[in-house]
Amino acid sequence: MENIKDAENKNNIKDLLQFLNNRALNNSVRLGILIALSNFERLSFSELLEYTKIRKSSLLMYLKVLEEEGLITVKKQFTLYRPRTYASITDKGKDTIKKYFDLVNKIK
Repeated sequence: MENIKDAENKNNIKDLLQFLNNRALNNSVRLGILIALSNFERLSFSELLEYTKIRKSSLLMYLKVLEEEGLITVKKQFTLYRPRTYASITDKGKDTIKKYFDLVNKIK
C-alpha cells in the first residue's frame, strides 16, 4: 500500500520532470550553465568553456537556446585587446532556477 510520503514524492517527481520538459532545461549542460550563472550573475565565454569542457560551437548553440528562452542575455564588450563575450542571467532565469531547486528540494 502506498503511503502519503510515496504519493507526495511521485507527484513531486512528476512536477520536476514536467518542469524540465522544455527546450532550455532538457539538457544537462544548459541547466548547468544556468545554475553557474545564477551563482556568478555573469561569466565570460572563456569561463563557460573552461567550466563546461565543450566545443566553442556547442557552447554557442547552448547559449543561443538559453537566450531565445529569455533566461540569459549574451553581450559582447570590447576590451583593449579584443572583444569579449559575456553571458548574464535574467530575472526570468533566476526565477527558473529558484523553481528548479524548490522542486528538487521537495523530493525526499
